[in-house]
Amino acid sequence: MSKKRYFMKKIISMQLLLIVILAMIFNIIIGVSTSYAATTYKQEKKQGIDAFPESYKSYLKELQNLHPDWSFTAFNTGMTWKDFISKETNSHLKNTVHNSSDALWKDSCNKVASGYACASQAILEYYADPRNFLTESSIFQFLEMTYNSSVHTKAGVDSILKGSFMDKTVTISGSKTDTSIKAKISGEYILATPNNKIQDIANNLNISQYKIKDSSNKEISNSTNVATDYIFIDSSNNKTYTIVTIGDINSDGNIDAVDYIRLKNRIAGRTKLSKTQELSADTLIDNTIEATDYIRLKNFIAGRSKIELSSTKVETMSYAEIIMKAAEESGISPYSIAIKIFQEVGRQGSSSVTGTYQGYEGYYNFFNYGAYDSGNAIANGLKYAKDKGWNNQYISIVEGAKLMANSYVSVGQNTAYFYKFDVVDEGKNGVCSHQYMTNIQDPASQATTLYNTYAKNNMLNVALNFVIPVFNDMPSRCGLPGQIDSNLDTSYYINGTGVNLRNNPTTSANSIGTLTLNEVVTVENFNVGSSDGYNWAKIKRGNGTTGYVANKYLTKCK
Repeated sequence: MSKKRYFMKKIISMQLLLIVILAMIFNIIIGVSTSYAATTYKQEKKQGIDAFPESYKSYLKELQNLHPDWSFTAFNTGMTWKDFISKETNSHLKNTVHNSSDALWKDSCNKVASGYACASQAILEYYADPRNFLTESSIFQFLEMTYNSSVHTKAGVDSILKGSFMDKTVTISGSKTDTSIKAKISGEYILATPNNKIQDIANNLNISQYKIKDSSNKEISNSTNVATDYIFIDSSNNKTYTIVTIGDINSDGNIDAVDYIRLKNRIAGRTKLSKTQELSADTLIDNTIEATDYIRLKNFIAGRSKIELSSTKVETMSYAEIIMKAAEESGISPYSIAIKIFQEVGRQGSSSVTGTYQGYEGYYNFFNYGAYDSGNAIANGLKYAKDKGWNNQYISIVEGAKLMANSYVSVGQNTAYFYKFDVVDEGKNGVCSHQYMTNIQDPASQATTLYNTYAKNNMLNVALNFVIPVFNDMPSRCGLPGQIDSNLDTSYYINGTGVNLRNNPTTSANSIGTLTLNEVVTVENFNVGSSDGYNWAKIKRGNGTTGYVANKYLTKCK
């Protein structure tokens, strides 16, 4: 063979090899792309009962009749129920129940951490299925967490805190803020609160001789609203400042939708702002621009919160006042904040919030951020607090609430259910991975406390919106997992809370137990007679106990 033909053949072989390698790379890329597409879900929200599947509607219609001002949003996850459960059961201790729970509630993995055990798939499916919690009280786990000053009051917070470790005042050293000021000088800038006249700003700063000019050097009347980029000339001290009105990102003296759209685009990296606009966008004045600033600005425009400046001073304030301030700063309901604290540290508190824990004296962590189960959970959480500089109760609660807003609410996880079950595909971590807690009963527990708070404060009939997830190919379900097969014709579930099981078919008979909402029972005789205005049934529980219950509390399993 000639050298020329040999080299030509070698070149062709190399070209073929290169084509094969490129094809392999192409296939890998296609494979990765396909895999990513498979885990990206088409999600949408639709308002109104008609947007829900039939299996939801009867419950929601009953609630609508009770509370005409309530509204319901269907959040279509785009996931199949099977896919959702598969993702939730892909690792141990991702979902837990109390270790003292019924054996059928616990998985056989024998994994236990801090008094909790792995949840069985059956109990996970029960607590994850929204249809099991569409009662007047349990639906509150789907309540939007957004702060609304016309609904959420300090009196409401006081009622939640009553009898707890936060039912008192505390002295806040060096962190409580004096919010009476309208403006303050910061270097070459005057930082001003919105909706104030120039003369108000001057009076607040004790400047008597001054001129104001706009960006085109035109002199402005002192009865005009302050605007970002106005030039303030202090004639008496021969000093010049650039005004920055907090929230006035558009530099037009008004704070409206244009401002928060610009802020949202800035956070998303779609646009840049000038130095003064950057200062204006920092509504919390904490040298960072984040989702909390967007939430706060949006709430200010909607009239739900204020934008204020602050100066440090020592002051005594109640925990209710601190939590109300945290709501304003974060945009989260103060009721949700208070209840979340109790979920984390208990109504009587824990070592995380005493400020006396050895090695971390003077630090507080009300939300147990960073309190991982591995090692010493309390120490882990307080180390996190120390790293964050949470050196008093005010800072810990306010900054913790803002962290909740930035980490969860701002990405669409704005209900107690979404905190636990991450079915919101925000395009960052993927579904079922960004979950605040492991305890599957946590959302239901929060719902009870939230409902009681609204009921005690006569607020059940205000306009509330509930965001309820919907999955594709949802199974028919009935009741809590137990010894009784829910597919039997004699199987019914309990449709009320606190229902007494009695030893005779009358309300005057002794109670021999309290039936659990959605508990599956066997009906031995659906109608044993009538008394006290009720028709009575004889039933048997999973533990073998028999007794009588008004049959209005029994619903046939489907």
